[in-house]
Amino acid sequence: MKLKQMTKALVAVGVVNTLVAFAPAFAQQAPEKVQRIEITGSSIKRTNTETTASVQIMTREDIERTGATTALGILTDSVAVGTSLNAASTSSGGFATGASAVGMRGLGKVATLVLVNGRRIAPYGLSDNAQQNFTDLNAIASDSIDRIEILKDGASAIYGSDAIAGVINIILRKNYQGAQIKAGYTTTENLSDRRTSNVSAIYGYGDVAKDGFNTYLTIEGNKRDGYTTGEMRNLYPDWHRLTPGRSTWDAKSQYSPTGNYFFSSTNIVAAPGCPASDIDPTDKQCKMDLLPYSGQTTNSERYALASNTRFKIGSDIDANFEVTYSSSYDSYILAPFATFSTTLNSVWYNVNAGKMVGPFNYPKLPIGHPSNPYTTPVEYRARLMDTGNGFNFNKTNSDQYRAMLALEGSLGNYDWKSAFGHMEATADKVTRSPSAKGYTDAIINKTYVFGKQNDPALLNSMFPVRTTKGKSAITFLDATLTGELMQLPAGPLSFAVGADFRHEAYEMKSSDNVLNGELVTVSGLQVKDTRNQYSIFSEATIPVVKNLEASVALRADKQGDFDAHLSPKLGLRYTVTDSLLLRATASGGFRAPNIVESGNGLGRSSVANGVNDLRRCPIAVDLNNLVQNNPAATTGDKTLANNYRTADCSSSLSTFVSSNPNLKPETSRSYTFGMVFAPSKQWNFGIDYYNIERKDEIGIRLVSDILKGEASLPAGQLTRVDNSATDNEFLALVKKYAPTNTINFQNIGKLGLVYNPYVNSGKTRASGLDFDVKTNFKIDGVGTLRVNLDGNYEMNYQIYSVADGKWNKNTVGTYDRGGQLGAKVTAALKTGNWDNAVIVNYASGYSANSLDSPTYCATQKVAAEYLATCARIDAGITTNYSLTYSGFKNTRLNFFVGNVFGAENPTSWRGGWAPNFRTFYLNGTYKF
Repeated sequence: MKLKQMTKALVAVGVVNTLVAFAPAFAQQAPEKVQRIEITGSSIKRTNTETTASVQIMTREDIERTGATTALGILTDSVAVGTSLNAASTSSGGFATGASAVGMRGLGKVATLVLVNGRRIAPYGLSDNAQQNFTDLNAIASDSIDRIEILKDGASAIYGSDAIAGVINIILRKNYQGAQIKAGYTTTENLSDRRTSNVSAIYGYGDVAKDGFNTYLTIEGNKRDGYTTGEMRNLYPDWHRLTPGRSTWDAKSQYSPTGNYFFSSTNIVAAPGCPASDIDPTDKQCKMDLLPYSGQTTNSERYALASNTRFKIGSDIDANFEVTYSSSYDSYILAPFATFSTTLNSVWYNVNAGKMVGPFNYPKLPIGHPSNPYTTPVEYRARLMDTGNGFNFNKTNSDQYRAMLALEGSLGNYDWKSAFGHMEATADKVTRSPSAKGYTDAIINKTYVFGKQNDPALLNSMFPVRTTKGKSAITFLDATLTGELMQLPAGPLSFAVGADFRHEAYEMKSSDNVLNGELVTVSGLQVKDTRNQYSIFSEATIPVVKNLEASVALRADKQGDFDAHLSPKLGLRYTVTDSLLLRATASGGFRAPNIVESGNGLGRSSVANGVNDLRRCPIAVDLNNLVQNNPAATTGDKTLANNYRTADCSSSLSTFVSSNPNLKPETSRSYTFGMVFAPSKQWNFGIDYYNIERKDEIGIRLVSDILKGEASLPAGQLTRVDNSATDNEFLALVKKYAPTNTINFQNIGKLGLVYNPYVNSGKTRASGLDFDVKTNFKIDGVGTLRVNLDGNYEMNYQIYSVADGKWNKNTVGTYDRGGQLGAKVTAALKTGNWDNAVIVNYASGYSANSLDSPTYCATQKVAAEYLATCARIDAGITTNYSLTYSGFKNTRLNFFVGNVFGAENPTSWRGGWAPNFRTFYLNGTYKF
């Protein structure tokens, strides 16, 4: 945690606490009003919380039952919300490491607006994929959350940009008195290294009604320990090895401390001096176990504070001063560097010069090198152990804060509210990468000595530090006036009008060695710009006739040099009977281009991962199977063949993307229609249909879409490079086990680079049903039983193919989207001091096929006896249990078991084994 910024936040809290100590002298007792509540999705307060759109509310009690210790964990406990980015599992090569984000409707984090107390927080300092700005949930102290409201409908007419798929409003505690400390610890069955610990404290004092103020401060810390694949080795099931490309997932690496000389794929010789224990008995290569160095998750530390001070100004103005601050640190578990294959071509981009670099090949050991006993240059595959022990690292530090003063009051018969605030987020990613020149010079000039501790300056020249630094800042001012405009025959016409202003600044820059193309295959970005955003909005609830209410809203947003955008919304709410409500909405939404997409940046180079080369992959699969299916093939040769296959079937592809000042906003139209049926106080049923279509999507075209239309691409958009040297190695390996093989790559070059500028081209549409059932009743002599069912049935999800000029097939129920049905049932029984809850989560099964691999199992040549297993991923059911005891004075104990029955994740032949651990979480809360 950065002490200076933390100190500033605490000082701000202290100043306000001092000021409000004088508030009672100015406060006057205000007359009581009918309590009206502002629900997410409307600026108009109302006494009836059922709105024209579905809103799910997670109370503090619900949050406690999730067993989650982070805001991400709390939110993804809802069926309506999915993980879009997880700091624990994000690849170390990602742009936005150290952050977590969510999305709704499968439309991603950029289409889901996350608010804190009804207003935005600054986007994370690093843009995901060097494009997407989003709200980092790690910045929110989970124990400061009072409740969460999830609006399952577009709301751009109310909140502006980004609210296409829905809105998540995280509402913090506002009125806390007393002191509380909470500590918890999570551990995992069969994997003790997978653990987290958390501690939080909150202190508040003052009563607004009596003293004229209330203030509180909460501080929270969370620590997660990373673990390696080696620590999970014994948990992998046998079937994982049989899946495509994973037959040698745990094979030892030929890049060992002593190393091997690689003459060809059929001639690999152990270097002299290899310990006998490291010699593979089958192929005689010198190897090491790399799994203990392969990180599954990061080591992470997170700290956050939140403070809210409520006080009265005179008799009519309610004031809130809020400060939130967070700091996080993530560190990946990385192995020491190894030498690099000299046969693989690498291509990347020099951003400053605006040109492609490569094809580049790492050097072989020259004649006369101390580690080359031969009379010709030779490839030496070895592990550089002096780059371990912390030299090779990947770390991300991020900080975020928001300071806001919000005022509410009355003006005659109308209510008003206004807020002013400033927020910032910074993030720095620091790691090392090989220098094309530095590494080559060290090998060619014979200055690097293998097997010894080399001079740190030499290591730094071979593997220099590179950084990516980002910062976002927003200053905002908003104001809203609400009230009843007139009395209509069916009731009062209520309205809200308002305006807001935001000044946004964003910068993100890779270090100069990246921008200059000095580091092999490393992606770069440089952008720095500012933008003003203005908006005016209006909303009204109109009682059309008895029992029929219309909600209308219109918002105009003007951002930078873009034309003003209008977002309308219409909602209808019809009370058929006291127990039956019908509701419907129609709205337009949008997402404005962000600064990375349309600002003054130099563009970015990046890497698309998991790319399936439609022309080369089928050939690579056939060649690989000739090795894998031969019983005489050694583990080392199978590993090589798998690597060659992966290079064409799940490879990395360098891309260059440029910003585009002529972009239009993404737009959407959405419809919902539903009903709420409450036949009694004990029962409540709700079901809503939704249909969303988003068009003019901003982004680069899907690589799979580009490859599909490769034959019709303009010259220069896609570059293939000569890969014959590596191809010949693969073919030689195959001939070792299939001497009569005639399959070859037909002179098709390997994917090298694709130019892929930002454009408005994509479209997506999604539809489905949200449903919920709630019931509660008393059981004589036992207690109160509450049962809630929340679910989503996805009906359609389609992506528009630019290459084909038409909509792709519905991907619901396929590998692209997963199962159609997701549901969660919570049964909570409260009796005396005991509170029990059983939570059952269900996800339906789906096909292993996808848009880019419509016949996956057949294409991957899965053996006949496994085709049925491969073809479908079955449904999954997980049961959790929460037990809370509050019988001790001022003390509350909670015990949570995740995955009570130890259910395995359904077998996924395509995805491979993914663990589903049984976890235990114990926490205690003490109130002073």
